[in-house]
Amino acid sequence: MTDKQDVPTLYNLSRRRVLGGLGAIGLASAGAGLGTSAFFSDEETFENNTLTAGSLDLKVDWEEHYSDWSGDEADAVSDIMMSPQQVPQDYVGLPDPQDPLIAIPEADLGAFMDATSIEAYPDEAGDGIQDQDPQTGNPIFPNGDTICDVDADLDAALSSPLRTPEYDGEPLINLDDVKPGDFGELTLSFHICDNPGYVWMQGANFVAEENGYTEPELNDINESGEGVGQDTDVELLDALQAVMWYDQDGDNVLDTTDAGAAPVCVQLVLDSSGSMTSTDGDGVSRQEEMKTGAKQLAAAVLGANPDNRVGVTEFDSGASLLLSVNAAGAQNLPDVETAIDSVDASGGTAIDTGIDTADDDLANCPIDDRALMIVVTDGQNNDGTTPVQDASDAAIASNTDEIFAVGAGSADQATLVAIANPDDDAHIELTSDLSKAIANITAAVLGTEEVIFRGSFADLFDELSSVHGGSSVVGIPLDGNRATAYDELADPADDPNRECFSSVDTHHIAFAWWLPVDHANEIQTDKVSFDFGFYTEQCRHNTGLGQEAEQTS
Repeated sequence: MTDKQDVPTLYNLSRRRVLGGLGAIGLASAGAGLGTSAFFSDEETFENNTLTAGSLDLKVDWEEHYSDWSGDEADAVSDIMMSPQQVPQDYVGLPDPQDPLIAIPEADLGAFMDATSIEAYPDEAGDGIQDQDPQTGNPIFPNGDTICDVDADLDAALSSPLRTPEYDGEPLINLDDVKPGDFGELTLSFHICDNPGYVWMQGANFVAEENGYTEPELNDINESGEGVGQDTDVELLDALQAVMWYDQDGDNVLDTTDAGAAPVCVQLVLDSSGSMTSTDGDGVSRQEEMKTGAKQLAAAVLGANPDNRVGVTEFDSGASLLLSVNAAGAQNLPDVETAIDSVDASGGTAIDTGIDTADDDLANCPIDDRALMIVVTDGQNNDGTTPVQDASDAAIASNTDEIFAVGAGSADQATLVAIANPDDDAHIELTSDLSKAIANITAAVLGTEEVIFRGSFADLFDELSSVHGGSSVVGIPLDGNRATAYDELADPADDPNRECFSSVDTHHIAFAWWLPVDHANEIQTDKVSFDFGFYTEQCRHNTGLGQEAEQTS
């Protein structure tokens, strides 16, 4: 479903529209349709005295799961609890922890997800599990290409040999025999290549119909239709439930933290080397971006639990403890912000010394707190040690439960992996925008991912097909910075707390659906389908309200 329109250009400026089908859910069939639309409107660079426009291209990859109670699912777990009133500790509620259909031991989650993984792109092995870098979560394409290198739109992706073979050419989600108790999940990873952009989640081509009647359906006391063609009350539309969220770690699971979870005790370990005064093309120094993101993360952490605390360490040629987690100010946001603002920019890059200094201070955390370290850098150790040697610093951080690493500039993946030694990709962020990258790991630090929508398919259809917050674009306006307060369904689309998504970085939106077990014959033959996708427009020179369609002759 690709449609590209070329319009008259001025100084090589052009507008490009990419439409790709991202799937629909139905009892009998599914559609495919809407997708991305990319606009840009400003001149970017001069090459050989020729004015050249920048570009904006949104690319998507995915992994999909479906639980239909097949034997391999049961074999993957040691215990399955049905519709638990309360999810026990060390168990995971699926697909929505707020009202789970099942709960399984956390130790079995990986095996269960592998057993339910049915479709992915890219998937060269054809096993339904996406080919991705375990440290970054980014998709792996043949020949070492990144997704921004792949010269293919979504229509090509849907019929790509890198897609799971049995789904080649099929709609992304195609369910033909939904039963009560079934559930599924899809995580879409989107990448904005070249320029940062505002992004909307959209839906279109909504279909809800009775699709004929069976005798058991007509005889069910919950059936409101009275005959073939009476399509005004499609019970499946209200019966199907959905939740959509920012899947920060891209693991296809909605992460939540119980109210009684242990407080977090965080040390921000911030690079104060001279190179932090450099910019990455947006006119804002890395130091400014780092301070903005660090303050937003600190505000979110301290606001989540009065017992949480945040300390600050800086490192350049040496390291200095600016605020101890044991100080009264560590639970006082203004004091934390003052410490962050005092970080200067001069000298070298002694990452290992910064880690050691922060780890020593984390010994002051209360015994039951989760002791966390967030290391931000734009380079590598200046003392000649290699990232492999640097890994020992993380290994001897005996007072630290988890280390997160955020890098920009000359920092590389190997250095960040050595620092964080991560359990999953949420611990590693190599970015072009330090402020958003630091702020967005708040979800991983607190163990709670932000939900965008929760409700029935009927409500979901309304939200995806509506204009929100004064926008001229149909769909739900998404937020590139989850550490600040923004309600995607209620707040203005140009709210200052709604921010663009950074370019090149990987962003994850997850969508889970389920059919509760308390439904029976009234949903027989009902059909519900829709298309969903993304719309993006360049951040610069736009307000977040969307662009009106251009009229051309």
